[in-house]
Amino acid sequence: MAGLTVALLTRNPFYLVIACAAAAFVFGVLRQRQSGHTEPTAVAARPQAWQPVIRLALLLGLFTVLFNVLTSHHGRVVLARLPADWPFLGGPLTLEALLYGLSTALNVLALLLVFTVFNSAVGPHEVLRLLPAFAYQAGVALTIAVSFIPQTVVAWQELQEAHRLRGYRRRRLRDWQPLFVALLGNGLDRAVQLAESMEARGFGATTASPTPGQTLLWRTGVIIGLLALLMGLLARAFWPAAESPGLVAVVVGALLVVVVLVRQGRAIRRSRYRRWLWRRRDTAVTVTALIAVAGMIVMARIGEDLLFYYPYPPYDWVPPFHPVPGLLAALLLLPALLMPPATLALTEG
Repeated sequence: MAGLTVALLTRNPFYLVIACAAAAFVFGVLRQRQSGHTEPTAVAARPQAWQPVIRLALLLGLFTVLFNVLTSHHGRVVLARLPADWPFLGGPLTLEALLYGLSTALNVLALLLVFTVFNSAVGPHEVLRLLPAFAYQAGVALTIAVSFIPQTVVAWQELQEAHRLRGYRRRRLRDWQPLFVALLGNGLDRAVQLAESMEARGFGATTASPTPGQTLLWRTGVIIGLLALLMGLLARAFWPAAESPGLVAVVVGALLVVVVLVRQGRAIRRSRYRRWLWRRRDTAVTVTALIAVAGMIVMARIGEDLLFYYPYPPYDWVPPFHPVPGLLAALLLLPALLMPPATLALTEG
């Protein structure tokens, strides 16, 4: 949350570089820590599986910079010129277009790096465990969708290695067909095994079936809450005189939906075989992340000029730098500094 807040609230290249460097450092430490496992596990394979995503982010950033330079011909500082008769690309290539494309690329790279670090540190099973009971069905679907990318990447690497060991060489596009067929078969096998495993473990079973009256009460409460939430948002958006009643309707509707969902979740069986421990380093990381989020929101409110960046005239193409947003972006380094070694993590687990 802290990393996404920093990446979304600013386009300043200085702060985005700090955020990208912090996320990359955390990813490197996480990869080194998880590679310390003595046996190859799914936990140790997560950073390796997400490395292609980082390479894709770098290629996407390079394409963003080139596209902006070749298509945006505004600015004072001209670096080069293309023939004017070239459609869509002809015209001056400016430094302002290069800097704006670079800030956009850094923004996208920061978002993908934060997403990659999160998925490398927290696996889909941990995410499913953190979800409330009423959202277990949607959580299972989300977990399967999130785990699809790393599992597919690992299966692709294993298939390539197996083909290389057998001396299979790919010279034409048709030679890639066996790889894709094997990858598709592997995915279907995983899907069938997952379905059988979920059925064998009684997926969807509850402690007690709700009575028709409880079901009707839950559905009615959710509908009323969502209607109140919608009416409150519409009142705040289109009727300025009804802003206060709209805020009350939003709060009441949201609380009603939450209460109904919590009551509904109590009827669902949850099994936990290992108890998670909350330590002082967890508190430090959480407090630091909240400080980064709150600080960036406050800076966006009272110091918008410090986060704003637009290199085209009439603005200056040199971005401003203030130490407070830079320090808030640098706080993303703390998880890497407090991360325990792999051996200690295994002992604590």
